[in-house]
This record gives sequence, C-alpha cells and structure tokens, in this order.
Amino acid sequence: MGENDFDLLEPLPVRPDEVAEKEIWHPLWHCFCCQDTGKIQLNLVRRVIPSYNYERDRLPICQNCHKGHDWFHLNDLGVIDTRLGPQICRKLNNIAREDWRLTTQIWFEMVKQRLENATEEITSEHNLRRRDRISEEFILAKKKHELARGDWEEIEEDEEEVTEE
Repeated sequence: MGENDFDLLEPLPVRPDEVAEKEIWHPLWHCFCCQDTGKIQLNLVRRVIPSYNYERDRLPICQNCHKGHDWFHLNDLGVIDTRLGPQICRKLNNIAREDWRLTTQIWFEMVKQRLENATEEITSEHNLRRRDRISEEFILAKKKHELARGDWEEIEEDEEEVTEE
C-alpha cells in the first residue's frame, strides 16, 4: 500500500435518516429564530443584514429566547452582534415558523403523492383485470357493492301492465 492509498471507510451519519425525516414534522427546538442555539439562523440574518458574511462578521445572537444570553459573555471580545433586538427576533421567529409550516405542508403533499403512486402501482400489479371496466360493468359493480353494504335496496321492476281496450 502506497503513502497516498487509504482503506476506504463508510461515512458515519450524525443521525439516522428516520430521525431526520421525523424531525421535519416535529422540530426538536422551541425558538425558530435560532433553533435553540442562541445564534440567529444564517438565512434569517440575511433578511436583516443582506451582505452578512459568517466568516468575517460578528455573530448576531437571538434575543427571542433565553439561549441568546449564553453568548453575552463574548460581548467584551467583540464577537457578537446585539443590534437585532427582541422585536426583530420575534419577527424572524414568526417568518421561520411560517416557512416551517409551508415546508411541512409541501413534505406532506410529497409523501401523500408517493403513497398514492405506490398504492396505484401495487394495485395495478395485483389486479387480475387486463383492461379497465366499461361503463356498464362499472355500473353493475357499483350496484353489487351497494347491495352488499346494504346502502341500496333492489326495486323489482313491475311487469308490463296489460292495458284493457
């Protein structure tokens, strides 16, 4: 084995996929502004400070929840930015909550569509019919189902009346 050859390793995920998908429905944090880290999320910071550079600029801390106070000890070092006050953080929190709601709605629709597609695929694979029903077959099947469920009572047709002349 050469100096630049390595035994290949598999990645070790921080959390399994199941947890990541479950988290989309129920987040683990309470404050959507900082996701309980105390640091305002980058996409939210850029709504207030459009040219914000994470590598260069001070860290804006959240003043919507108590987690931002964990960073105040760095204020003397000039590392944090406290200009985004409680009102701004509340607005950012509301924006993030609405984004979360829309995201979960989109995910729900995607999961629902995947489920419908899978159900349709399974039923078509296991269906004994090789063609769709014609309208008469559909009506007859519907009547039989209604009779079996008791939704519909069969009305016997009267024989043609004989008219007297």
